[in-house]
Amino acid sequence: MLALEGRQLGNYDVVRRIRVGGMGAVYEGKQRTAFDRRVAIKVILGNYATDRDMRRRFVREARTVARLHHPHILPLIEYGDEQGLLYLVMPFIEGGTLTSYLRRSLPDLHEVSAIYQQLLDAVEYAHDEGLIHRDIKSSNVLLEQRRSGTPYVYLADFGLVRTSRQAELEQAGVPIPLDQVPGTPHYMAPEQTRGIVTTASDIYALGVLLYQMLTGELPYDDPDEVQVIQMHLSAPIPSPCDRDASIPADLDEVIRTAMAKRMEDRYGSVSELRQAFLAAIQETAVNDDDLPINEVFPIPGSGRPISTPLLPVEPPAPSSILERRARAVANPALVRREQRVTDDARKNRQRITEPVYEQARRRRFTWSTLAAMIVPVVLLVLLIVPRLLGVGLFPVGVPLVGADPTTTISVLPQSKALQDTFLLTASPQVKNPDVTTRIIPDHSVGATATDSRSTPATGTTTIAGVQARGTVLLVNSNDSVISVPLGVTFTSTSGVQVQISQSVDVPARHGGRNGTISTSAVALMSGTAGNIPPYTLSTKCCNGLTVSNPYPFSGGVNAHQVHVVSQADVNGVSGPLSSLLQQQVLKQILKKLHPGEVIAEPPVYNTTVAPD
Repeated sequence: MLALEGRQLGNYDVVRRIRVGGMGAVYEGKQRTAFDRRVAIKVILGNYATDRDMRRRFVREARTVARLHHPHILPLIEYGDEQGLLYLVMPFIEGGTLTSYLRRSLPDLHEVSAIYQQLLDAVEYAHDEGLIHRDIKSSNVLLEQRRSGTPYVYLADFGLVRTSRQAELEQAGVPIPLDQVPGTPHYMAPEQTRGIVTTASDIYALGVLLYQMLTGELPYDDPDEVQVIQMHLSAPIPSPCDRDASIPADLDEVIRTAMAKRMEDRYGSVSELRQAFLAAIQETAVNDDDLPINEVFPIPGSGRPISTPLLPVEPPAPSSILERRARAVANPALVRREQRVTDDARKNRQRITEPVYEQARRRRFTWSTLAAMIVPVVLLVLLIVPRLLGVGLFPVGVPLVGADPTTTISVLPQSKALQDTFLLTASPQVKNPDVTTRIIPDHSVGATATDSRSTPATGTTTIAGVQARGTVLLVNSNDSVISVPLGVTFTSTSGVQVQISQSVDVPARHGGRNGTISTSAVALMSGTAGNIPPYTLSTKCCNGLTVSNPYPFSGGVNAHQVHVVSQADVNGVSGPLSSLLQQQVLKQILKKLHPGEVIAEPPVYNTTVAPD
């Protein structure tokens, strides 16, 4: 991977790498002409940096984002090309992605609504501009923390964007291999596997994202991405309520419609999805108003007699779970009602329990005073009298009052293997490893090996016959011009038929001399039979013309079979030979390694097969 830390790209200094994807990376940088303003710099990595299609896609992303002006779409600051390295510069968002936000804690319905509506606004604007994002996912949603508490949303990464017109032209419905479908499998609509991309594909991804925001999990998840795509195609749509019973059922229906397998069963637009989402949120607030006050906001101690002592409850065992906030929508009216009911409960409790409490307190005082006087006396008698008489009531070693206890502590050493994973960057531009930046030196090693093998040719093919060609002489003894059309056939004395190759006009007899003209002709049948000697052709034609061949016809060849080398012959030799040559090349590469070096990735072999 190319190391960019410390380099300058145009007007920007690269500071550190923030995020690495399959085809690119994002770095933090400083803008020199803006007082070192923090920016995010996106670049293409590895072989993709020289791929023409990837570079064209990168330029298309820059051009697309440059013409978008929406408060919830991450804007473009600059597009640049530094010695063939393309880069995009965008604002640096401190809050990170929605993915990391959901890992910290699950948002309540108020936060879900605020974040989701901002995202819907951004996608709806893109659709109105004739664009389909095609890669909506939590890692492409950036959050900026503000004083209001609700994160501010930016939609980013338009690298797979398609225009609506392009999508219409590309909707051929041709299946795509599941491991080659553009996009992120966990958010991919079923029709994308057939090469079909519409605004409904973005709505499907928005449904997946809503499920993830409510539950903290993806609806379909598997280590095998192809299996994930298969689940999008055929698996039932999971219910978020099955994961968390506090999620309103109305939101479950919103997700089911947005993630419908058939495009026509989904919401027709982002506007329809927004209306359904807001209706579900409002219905949740209404349903909360209908609940009894002690169910919405439980009153402390309301379900327990006041005079019953409360026993300590054993705390639950600690476990690693996401912080889950209340799902109910805040309602100030309910809060006020709770305060009034709680005050009344306290007043009622005071009037009912006061007489009973006084009576119980007097009984406990009488018995406790007597016990406090008797118990110390009995204990002193049991401890001191046996000691004076030389009698031991307790085993040896058990300390009595004032004795020094003796404790044996055993320390057993225990070893544990520690494991950690680090992301290292290999660069040919450094000479020594740098622990701070985690950059290590690398270099390319190559080798070549050649060999040859002989193999019999087992393939056959038929060579078609060739027609003989020659010239015919046409003689006109009439006083007028005679026209001979193309395709007229003449037969020789040996039975061979010839045909002139073009239409001709034979001149008339003039000044006592016959008119003559020569023209090309070809034997109708291919093969050597058409190779006729001179004057084999002598016939009359066309009201007075004499036809002959003053020269022989030649070039006729019979059809015949020849032996050729088939692809099976080549494969039978190249397969075993390639394996042998790869072993030889690997041995040469290992000999070229310096002490302490290892091969970072398997060698890439280029095999060329050529005939002698």
